[in-house]
Amino acid sequence: MNHREKYVFDLRGYLVVRNALTADQVAALSEQFDRVRAKGVKRHYGSDRTRLPDDADRAWSSASLLEWGGAYIDLIDLPTIAPYLNELLGVGYRLDHDYLNVNTAEHHRSLYLHGGGQGAGGDTTLVGPTDGGQCYYRYNNGKFYNGLIAVAYELNTVQPGDGGFACIAGSHKANFELPPDWKNSATQDEIPEVVDRVAVNAGDAIIFTEALAHGTVPWRGPNERRTIFYKYTPHAVAWSPCYYNADHYGDLSDRQRAMLMPPSAYGPNERTRAIWNRAQAEQAELVRLRGEVAALKQGEQP
Repeated sequence: MNHREKYVFDLRGYLVVRNALTADQVAALSEQFDRVRAKGVKRHYGSDRTRLPDDADRAWSSASLLEWGGAYIDLIDLPTIAPYLNELLGVGYRLDHDYLNVNTAEHHRSLYLHGGGQGAGGDTTLVGPTDGGQCYYRYNNGKFYNGLIAVAYELNTVQPGDGGFACIAGSHKANFELPPDWKNSATQDEIPEVVDRVAVNAGDAIIFTEALAHGTVPWRGPNERRTIFYKYTPHAVAWSPCYYNADHYGDLSDRQRAMLMPPSAYGPNERTRAIWNRAQAEQAELVRLRGEVAALKQGEQP
């Protein structure tokens, strides 16, 4: 990050990175999404990894875009974004969760502003006193300190007036709760003037701290808004209780595998890697044994 970018992020709580994705990357991500959606249309893909949607889901295996492979694996550690995450989170950060949202004029939600710096989110938001302290922002002694940092990649251009990402710039440093009557807006006409609406091009990324009061403006653009969210934390911090298991996502680089490790105060060093490798091996053995038991039961049926 250069000086101007640091100034803007500290001032506003968010930053737009132009052309974070190449045209080829946007095309690859879009094509893979289209293949997945052909199996069933939804508004939300992946999850914030706070639950197991199906009782049959394996531990450390809640829904993830990483299961789609290809360009979605590349997003774990994107060269155009990594320098920003190094500056905002420090070396050794981890991917906490990921998901993709689709907005259309026919299917959209009201704007719900959530977040608030200095613990000022208030009792009516999940980001604030009730989030366990993960969503924080500080700058001390020449260094950023962030809890949960979001990277939002737009696959389609968001024109002014369409909708999409919105926030109250600077609210990540607020000391007062967001006025309750500003938190929800059913239509664009109801949105308070203090709210910034961020227009971006396909391939741009919006990086923001979850301590920022933010949300999604009701969509009224002619096309879909397709937004991919990858959210990161310092290694000792976690938003989600469901952790990744790198063994489930094909060939990964050592750096990508380290970024998928569960949280710990020590980070991805030799000791923590050994513990996690053992846990992964035990899970693989459990899955194998369950498969054998299921096969035996199937064979017993008339």
